Amino acid sequence: MAVEVGDSVKAGDVVIVLEAMKMEYTVTSPYAGVVTGLPAAEGSTVEGGAILAVIEEKDEQ
Repeated sequence: MAVEVGDSVKAGDVVIVLEAMKMEYTVTSPYAGVVTGLPAAEGSTVEGGAILAVIEEKDEQ
């Protein structure tokens, strides 16, 4: 994971790096906020559509 619960992120910051089919995909934050949850454990297998990170939106300042 690129972030931990409680970290502040800005729009476009990398939150998670997902590996699939020997490729790496970066998942970025769509808005500024605070990471409030990371339901998937690092190294675990996840299904399509799974929630990987929860970010509480905050005004970017």
